[in-house]
Amino acid sequence: DRLILVSPSAASNKALNDRLKSILAPEDIFTNPNDITVLDRIVDIVEKERDDYEEYWDKKKKYDLLMKKLESDTPLFQIPSDVLMASFDGDGFKAPEHRWNGRRPVIMVWFDDVMGSEIMSGRGARKLSNICIKHRHLGALKEGGAIGCSLIFNMQSYKSAQGGIPKALRGNLTLLLLGKTKSEKELLEIAEEFGSKIGVTQFLELYKQATDEPHSFLMIDLFSKPGHPSMFRKNLSEFIVP
Repeated sequence: DRLILVSPSAASNKALNDRLKSILAPEDIFTNPNDITVLDRIVDIVEKERDDYEEYWDKKKKYDLLMKKLESDTPLFQIPSDVLMASFDGDGFKAPEHRWNGRRPVIMVWFDDVMGSEIMSGRGARKLSNICIKHRHLGALKEGGAIGCSLIFNMQSYKSAQGGIPKALRGNLTLLLLGKTKSEKELLEIAEEFGSKIGVTQFLELYKQATDEPHSFLMIDLFSKPGHPSMFRKNLSEFIVP
């Protein structure tokens, strides 16, 4: 429903952004990943969505109660003032409105070209790690559950001495989409980290098979469903069974 983009190269990807304009608003594009307050603003966006959602349902309950009482024999002066005023817009009584028609919105945050930036190192990395750990619980609801958000990171390198993917992020991955890499050392580290079930040798064979075409990639689903034949895929839909 709503995409938040953090990317210093957003302006140069205008054509792509235009294709996403139905879910990507200009105010949800952040072009300075060296400003770590961007991470606070992302949390604020999710919490504002939570506030709007709860406010809508509070007003909806009062509106439904008001309509019920107006259709009954209850005298107008006996209807609580907060119930009356919750739906009064100056001209009459109006049903409350909500951007997502009363449902919890699905929010995605996309980090692109942020490697080596301030949000990936030092205090920024600590803030980011906190979001990675808590992202499903952001915007907690009074009724239980949360609005939450999903996170996508486009990174040129899986590990880096400075400004790479934080350990908290790597440890909480749902999906890893691995394209061609020229670093054999990095590939072996990934194989050791994610190929424990099949062994490094077979993992490398799967990687070679999945990346044998231009722009193809190996997808590792760390939370694959019971009906799936494998946790490994070539691209998004072609399962590779070891």
